Amino acid sequence: MVDEKVVTLAEMPDEIRRELPSLTISGAIYSENVANRFLIINGQIFHETETPVPGVVLHKIKLKSAVLSFKGYRYSVTY
Repeated sequence: MVDEKVVTLAEMPDEIRRELPSLTISGAIYSENVANRFLIINGQIFHETETPVPGVVLHKIKLKSAVLSFKGYRYSVTY
């Protein structure tokens, strides 16, 4: 089960951070309506709960950041 605590990439253990697949966020749309939110990751559109790369889940899209998870760690990225 994924821990609910959200950390920054710098707070993740080194071994987990080294295994984390590369993600390039090149665009985003935030809306009060969850169905209208999306991120462009590695050139493709993803919505909340989708998996942009194997092992990484997009949990929440915020106004200028997103929460993803990898190997039991929830982490935040800004864009």
